[in-house]
Amino acid sequence: MQNEKQQLKTKKTKIFRFSLFVFRSCRRQAGFTLIETLVAITILSAAIAGPMALSIKSISLASVSQDQLVAFYLGQEVIEYVRNVRDTNILSEPSDWLEGLEFCKTNGCYIDVLNETVPVTDCGTGGCVNKLKFDGQNYNYEIAGEETAFIRTVKIDDNARVDGDEAKVNVSVKWTGKYGEKIVNLQDNIFNWR
Repeated sequence: MQNEKQQLKTKKTKIFRFSLFVFRSCRRQAGFTLIETLVAITILSAAIAGPMALSIKSISLASVSQDQLVAFYLGQEVIEYVRNVRDTNILSEPSDWLEGLEFCKTNGCYIDVLNETVPVTDCGTGGCVNKLKFDGQNYNYEIAGEETAFIRTVKIDDNARVDGDEAKVNVSVKWTGKYGEKIVNLQDNIFNWR
């Protein structure tokens, strides 16, 4: 029994010493040092900065893609208009199957598909410099709207073939965006199918 008491006392002493050691160790390591805090902040900043830079780049590229898409559709709109003029002329049988598009054959022209009275206007010798306007639904030149960055030029080369039954329609849409001047060029060959 005495031996058991001695063993119990020894165990209690060991437990007390261990508890005291743990308590003293914890007291010394109670807070983070300045260096540990700076390292943690640096790691956290690096983990956040990468995805943030990637998302900012993605947003700016989405803006550029949107401008390219608008420019493509502005060019396609004019090509469809020229096809419509060609088909209307062929069906009504005027002498020139490109009648109404004469301005586009020399210096280039503006085509405003919403303007029913004078849809085709000569650019002049200085080239096309007028910017399209956007009224919330449509792009145009004459109707009031907010001026955009897009400049659309249409040129028609009716000397594509000797017999004059083919014409090249070249549409250039220019704009200046976040990354400088951009140009979308579209070309279509149309034929006198009469």
